Amino acid sequence: MDQKNRQAGKRELFLAGAVLLTALLFFLVNRALHSGPAAFLEISVDGAVVETLELHKDQEYTVKNDQGGVNVFVIRDGKAWVTEASCPDKICMDQGQVSQEGEMIVCLPNRMTARVMGAP
Repeated sequence: MDQKNRQAGKRELFLAGAVLLTALLFFLVNRALHSGPAAFLEISVDGAVVETLELHKDQEYTVKNDQGGVNVFVIRDGKAWVTEASCPDKICMDQGQVSQEGEMIVCLPNRMTARVMGAP
């Protein structure tokens, strides 16, 4: 019976190692896919792209939706963030700065998303 327990323990250890290796592989692939140089901030309202801003240009941009919702974006030193929002909870302002490809800022009340895009 002791021999069976050892074999079961080895199988469990092998399975745990395989799961960890697979998770590490997924992490590395995801990081490689989303670590490219960020070039643009693509802003959408109601799922439609309304503006694409270059991250290497310091600028400010105001997004308005059909219901009067407003978000103000600032881009400085290759990073973008929301400085003003008309939504009641202002969660989009608390999401911080985005600069890496794939990162997003979302404002659900104003139906706005901003996604960092890599070079075309």
